[in-house]
Amino acid sequence: MIKVNLPDDTSTQSRTTLVQTSGAAAALLLCVGLVVWLGWLVLREIDDFSVANSDNLQWSLAQADVEFLQFRLAMKDAQDDPAAMEDVRRRFDIFYSRMVTMSSGRVFHTLRESVQSSAPRMRVLDFLETTVPLIDGPDEAFLAELPSLLSQSEQVTADVRAFSLAALSAFAEVSDARREGITELMIYIAAVLLALFIGLTLLAYAMFRLFRLAQKRADAVQFASTRMKTIVQTSPNAIVVTDEVGVVREFNTAAEALFGFTRAEAVGRLALELMVPAETLARHQIGALAFLDEHRRPRPEEQHFEITLQTRDLHLFPAEISADRAEADNALYVFYIRDISNWKEAEEQLTEARDRALAGERTKSEFLAVMSHEMRTPLNGLLGAMQLMRDHSLSTRQSDLLDRMQSSGRLLLELVNDVLDLAKFEAGKMKAEEAPFSINRLLDGLVETAQPLAQTYGNELNWRWCGPEGDGAIGDARRLRQVLLNLVGNALKFTRDGSVEVEVEYLDAAKTEVEFRVIDNGIGIAEKDLTRIFQDFETLDSSYAREAGGTGLGLGIARRFMRLMDGEIGAESEPGEGSLFWIRVPLTPVSDVEADPEEPRDCPDKPLRPLDVLLVEDNEINRFIVREMLEGESHSVTIAENGQAGVDTAAHHRFDVILMDISMPVMDGTTAAGHIRSGGGACAEVPIIALTAHALPEERERFRRVGMSACLTKPIERPLLLRTLAQVISGEIPAIPDDAPQPARAAPEGSARPPSAPEMPASGLLDEERLHAFLSEVPRAAAGKLLERFFAEMDRNIAALAESAPDDPDLAPVAHQCAGSCGPFGVEALRRALGSIETQTKTGRLPQRAELAALAELWEQSRRALEARLEAA
Repeated sequence: MIKVNLPDDTSTQSRTTLVQTSGAAAALLLCVGLVVWLGWLVLREIDDFSVANSDNLQWSLAQADVEFLQFRLAMKDAQDDPAAMEDVRRRFDIFYSRMVTMSSGRVFHTLRESVQSSAPRMRVLDFLETTVPLIDGPDEAFLAELPSLLSQSEQVTADVRAFSLAALSAFAEVSDARREGITELMIYIAAVLLALFIGLTLLAYAMFRLFRLAQKRADAVQFASTRMKTIVQTSPNAIVVTDEVGVVREFNTAAEALFGFTRAEAVGRLALELMVPAETLARHQIGALAFLDEHRRPRPEEQHFEITLQTRDLHLFPAEISADRAEADNALYVFYIRDISNWKEAEEQLTEARDRALAGERTKSEFLAVMSHEMRTPLNGLLGAMQLMRDHSLSTRQSDLLDRMQSSGRLLLELVNDVLDLAKFEAGKMKAEEAPFSINRLLDGLVETAQPLAQTYGNELNWRWCGPEGDGAIGDARRLRQVLLNLVGNALKFTRDGSVEVEVEYLDAAKTEVEFRVIDNGIGIAEKDLTRIFQDFETLDSSYAREAGGTGLGLGIARRFMRLMDGEIGAESEPGEGSLFWIRVPLTPVSDVEADPEEPRDCPDKPLRPLDVLLVEDNEINRFIVREMLEGESHSVTIAENGQAGVDTAAHHRFDVILMDISMPVMDGTTAAGHIRSGGGACAEVPIIALTAHALPEERERFRRVGMSACLTKPIERPLLLRTLAQVISGEIPAIPDDAPQPARAAPEGSARPPSAPEMPASGLLDEERLHAFLSEVPRAAAGKLLERFFAEMDRNIAALAESAPDDPDLAPVAHQCAGSCGPFGVEALRRALGSIETQTKTGRLPQRAELAALAELWEQSRRALEARLEAA
């Protein structure tokens, strides 16, 4: 949007010029008014003088006295000669007319207002009025009264003279007043002329100032115009100016380069027809460019928009437009146009990169989900078989080997749990719990759990309060215990024949923030490594570290757990002096804590009586392991190979407990549990324990909603299985936790890199370690039967999968079953291919037909490799 404004000083000058012009015009009008008024006065005086000259005032007064004397002489002559009566009447009329003129004439108004002349004049007029009847009557009557008239005329003569003298005196005063008035008028005229001269001078000065200001303003406008023209012409973006009907009035250099038209070609043409594609013109005229047809200023939300424009050669490109209307005598629209092709391309690249990143995250989540199920399934077989082997007579050498195998299996289980914890946190699937617990019991259990490790390295381990003691708190006790166990485990592993002490202290009087400190006198840590140790897969380069081993994930997970609980974690250390690790976590104090959720209530370690158990499991190896564990404890086990079979079996026979796998064909475990609970069959109220490799909180919440009493995560530990059975049978049914209960462990800090996948032969078809574990742990007769069933099942299912449609609803369940069967026998390449197909189907992506068809050839190759390996064994 372009706005052209004159400089501020130009606006100020304009206002000053307007004020000065108005003042000069007012002064000029005043002077003109004064001149007109004085002219009127002069004309009036000239008129007065003109009237006075015509009447000859003084002459008339003197003549009145003479004419009255002539009237008396005529009356005396008539007394001697009656024939002179006509002369008497003529002289009377002349005097009478003179007196009437002085009584009513306009120039004699001053005489009439004179007090001195009024009385004689009135007596003379009275005499005349008395004499008129005699003059107009017969001569005899007049002659009879003539002596009397002569007598009266003598007295009237004095009045006429007095009247004349008084009038002359009054007119002399009037003349003096007139001379003074003329003098004042001349002074007024001179003053007005002087004022007029001064006004004209000021007006001339003002006009000169106005001329200078107008010249400056013209220069400023010219400068602003030149500057704006330069800005417009040198702008890197196109600027197009149109009139109210859309005709181009200005087209800058950038617009020429952008659209391919010269300024001469563009000016005078309709902008919309010039720049907007014809096929989208009508849509834009009622959309983004509607303000043009409505001849109005665009609203704020209409001033910035994106649109597709075209060049001279009809090349289309995305553009960003800023538009506004310049309100003037002739309204103008200004368009600021920018080609955003590069921005759109970059945006598409960013979107593509984001999609790839999201796809990578989904792939990672899918991989971890598969790993959770597929790795824990063979681990269940390994650790379960090891526990079963202890039921047989073993030599000392065999017991030692079995201990090492179980140790390795537990380390692998710890690695799986660490990676899953990490993945759940990064995926935002992990939430802090809020439950009451006892700090004292938590630390007692921590010391008890880590005591064997402390004795291994000859260390003393204890804990104590610093400052005021407390106990009850509300928080995430399980993750707090895991963080402390990690710190204590690390301190014990890096200390020899020393001591490790855990201190706990409230940091505020309200006991809402607690600090735990793990202090050892071991080898210590260099200052440069204090921040590095909290990174994932980071380990210390020392002999103790190499002895301890580990993935380097423990402290990274501890840091994430503290962030989850709104806490902090840090370390202080000196090489050779030991280390201090601390965590600060907000906890809500509580007075009474009835039970510690980290410690189960008093319950037998195994059921007190033989149980009738329904095991619903689709995987043959898992069925074999769990059945052996239970039957070894004198429990009766009934097998159902899928959820539907489990529902049917539970409807007709009451069992003491049901062990329900989650991922199964035909019907999954959660659906089956829902049918059992709502069906009203024999097992509608029987406890159901979930067996799963999935560890996400929303999955476990779903287990609760369908009525499952507890959850066990594969691989299954026999002590944990037996203890859980004892809990659900005795009524001590635990809430399903976010993670399956596992043996207490300290997350290791050791190895410098994560463990790699087991090495496969050159063909990449088999996992030799898994196959070797199966052949070593499963009795030969049972292994033969399992292999026979495995070959038959795979021949049938792989053939069906290879011919299935990508949108077949049975595709994912069959692929899941086959992949689970491949795992224990080490058929790794086929297991991965089946897992990929299952993952694609569950996430809404359909596999390719070629990918499904390739399963048959891959299975034939895998079978030949497996048969050759079995024959060699």
